[in-house]
Amino acid sequence: MPYQEDNGPPMFTYAALAAFVAFFGAQYSGTADLSKFYSFPWRVADGEYWRLITCTFLHGGVLHIVFNLALFLRFSPVLDNWLGPWFALAFYAVVAASSSAAQLLVSASPWGLVGASGVVYGLFGFLWVMSRRRDDAASVVNQHMVETLIVWLVICAVVNYFGGNIGNTAHAMGLLVGWMVGQTFVARRQWRLPLAVATLLVAALPLVLLQPPVWRATLGQVPPFSRWYPHVTYPGQREFFENPDLAPKPGFMTGGPDAPG
Repeated sequence: MPYQEDNGPPMFTYAALAAFVAFFGAQYSGTADLSKFYSFPWRVADGEYWRLITCTFLHGGVLHIVFNLALFLRFSPVLDNWLGPWFALAFYAVVAASSSAAQLLVSASPWGLVGASGVVYGLFGFLWVMSRRRDDAASVVNQHMVETLIVWLVICAVVNYFGGNIGNTAHAMGLLVGWMVGQTFVARRQWRLPLAVATLLVAALPLVLLQPPVWRATLGQVPPFSRWYPHVTYPGQREFFENPDLAPKPGFMTGGPDAPG
């Protein structure tokens, strides 16, 4: 399994950290129009797929971003230093797009979702598998961390069952994709290609289901999925929700769109 042991400072992690802080500062101050970065379902359905990634740099509150950044800064440098910033970037983009798409399919929010914890769970899933082979992965994904994040996944599911608004589907999808990437890395040589193909298919499935013709022929026929993913708009709806003056403002906790974590 080819890898680099020392790529210098974790440059992708630092760049992502700067983006998180800059976006949250713009959200909190209300000084910038961030409508191009929200994952409005109708915009994603129109093919603006970058929103599935950019929405992960937005957050719903101070605790939301602190929680996500603490875990991101714990996990990301291991991947960044080991496999390099370009792999870390590609991993982030794939997990962000897949987990955000999965959340949109089960969300009724016109603003889509915000937050990077789908990616955080993807990093966790990958390093959880790699902890069997690498000391640096084992040090950040120890038994306590595994128990904490699995319990948090269950807590979020319970909260949502009683009417909560946590993007737990993004958590679960990120965890699954990251775990499958890890299994591809540790698999025997003859299994790596089949596992890589399976991982790509699983990651791509939510993106395929987001396509309006596919959604109408599949999930759009099945309650309660048919009540989610509000990508069909009526006159004036886009202008109303995309008005930057009406964008959800982050508070101390969370608010606004589905917040994955």
